[in-house]
Amino acid sequence: MLIIFDLDGTLFQAKPVMLRAAKRLLNEAGVAEPDEKRMLETAPKGAASLLHAFIGDVPDGAANRYVELMREAIAECGDLFPGVRDMLKKLAHDGHELVVCSNSPVMYINLVLESTGAAEWISRYCSAEAYASKAELVGALAKGKTPAVVVGDTHGDIEAAHANGLPAIAAMYGYGNKQMLAAADGFAHSADDLGLLITSLATNN
Repeated sequence: MLIIFDLDGTLFQAKPVMLRAAKRLLNEAGVAEPDEKRMLETAPKGAASLLHAFIGDVPDGAANRYVELMREAIAECGDLFPGVRDMLKKLAHDGHELVVCSNSPVMYINLVLESTGAAEWISRYCSAEAYASKAELVGALAKGKTPAVVVGDTHGDIEAAHANGLPAIAAMYGYGNKQMLAAADGFAHSADDLGLLITSLATNN
C-alpha cells in the first residue's frame, strides 16, 4: 500500500523547532520577547513574513539566517511524535511504500527526515511548492498506485486525499482540531492508532 504522509504535525513535532528559530531571529533583530502565538502564525511563511510582522523591516540576508537557525533548532530539539519512529519502521517492514508530501521546501523536508532518522523508512519525499496545489501533488504520487491513503493533520490534507478519490486518516495528535478534520475517513489519536488503522485499511483492500 502507498501511504502518503504529511510532515509537520503528522510525523514531526514542528512547533518547538519553529518557535526556537523564530525567537532567535527576532531576538537578533531587536525583539526581546516576541509573542508566541504571533510567531506561530507568521514563522511558517518564512523570514520575510516573520520580520515584517514584528518590526516592519527585512534586513539583507534574513532568509539565509533563518535557514541556519532552523538547521540549528532541528538539530537541538527536533523530534518525531511519540511512537512515530516505531510505526514507520513496522509499516516499512510490512512492505508498504512510505512517502512524504509537504508544503515545506525540499531542503527542510530532507533536513527533518535525516535529522530524526525517519529517512531510513521513507522511500520518497516531495514538496507541494512545485505544484499548483497539494491535491495535484498527491495525485501525481498516487497515479498508478493502488491502494493508497493520505495521512495528515489539516483540512488541506483531507481535501487533497478526497480530490483524488483516496481515503484520508486524520492525525488527531497533531496541530489540527476535530472540527477541521471532521471529513476524514479515520481518526488516529496516537501513532499506535495510526499504524492499526493503516494495517486494517491495507487488509481490507
